Amino acid sequence: MKCLGSPQGYILLAVLVGSALFVQCRGGGEESEKVKSEKELIEERLGKTLGLAETPDSVKVAHLVRQWNGCHNLKYVDNLYGLYDSRVFFYGVDRSRAECLGIKRKMLQKYPDYFQRIIGGISVRKQPDGTFKCTFTKYLTVGQVTAPVPSYLIMKKNTEDRFVIIAESDPETDNRAQIMKDSVEFIQQLFTASNTEIKGNFSGGGQAETLYVFPPDDPACSDCVTSLFFSNEQLPPLEIKNANGVNVLNEGDLDGDGADEFSVLTLGRTGDSKMIVYTFKRGQWVQLTRFNVNKSRLLNDEYARKDAVRLAGQGYIYINEWASDTIREQKVNIWDY
Repeated sequence: MKCLGSPQGYILLAVLVGSALFVQCRGGGEESEKVKSEKELIEERLGKTLGLAETPDSVKVAHLVRQWNGCHNLKYVDNLYGLYDSRVFFYGVDRSRAECLGIKRKMLQKYPDYFQRIIGGISVRKQPDGTFKCTFTKYLTVGQVTAPVPSYLIMKKNTEDRFVIIAESDPETDNRAQIMKDSVEFIQQLFTASNTEIKGNFSGGGQAETLYVFPPDDPACSDCVTSLFFSNEQLPPLEIKNANGVNVLNEGDLDGDGADEFSVLTLGRTGDSKMIVYTFKRGQWVQLTRFNVNKSRLLNDEYARKDAVRLAGQGYIYINEWASDTIREQKVNIWDY
């Protein structure tokens, strides 16, 4: 038998640790008896070798953060069930464990390329009430969007003397809890094109608002009109004519006034279509620009859809206009309206 102090012993220990972490994040509902027995055997060996029972609580909660992170990337939502308490302060809202898992599951289904990783260390601080607060920076990557988000988890021991998560949030969400709830979901939805709805701060009031798309009831209509409505009733609805549906995208704050602009790609029966960029000014919707695009190309290439409108410095944007089967990049003054 190799002793733990030998090089072979360290290799064996590393293999055991890696195996344990993998098994801990596997889907628990369909584990075979063989996997369960292997898991129990590994945990028993690790317990004897590493003395997990004597491991400081600060190490245990930091390990739980790693488990929590790994289950997101491996899409093991069901395994998060055992990591959460029955109630969780979840991004500004007190939610049940089932609600938290429902949000996670919907998010991972909607964004299959979702990935998060923890950069740097995990700071663990024991609080006066006996709970442990773990702070860290996670980098969220969805498509071409990568955002560093300072975050935290708060844990406590349950009746089984096991640590569970009682709070998951980030300082930005806490500071704006009454304005913009689930900031993680908001970041991911911000730059994702949709035929049904998008989110953004379209009024400039600092609140998360939803734009809803209502296409015509008759898909074979000739003079089709698609209507846009907003969760903020102070924003008037928009009618997009000659459009059997539209594809909308939050373009961010293009003109620097603190409100988000959005683009509308009109959908119809032909390959060519129109792109319109809207902004809310002086109580009404204003078209910043309108140009021809190739609908099929933009719908089949999400990066082409996002690149159709780009910032070009203060007061200007670049647009990719489709003309005579070619793409022409043009610089447009958006302060001249």
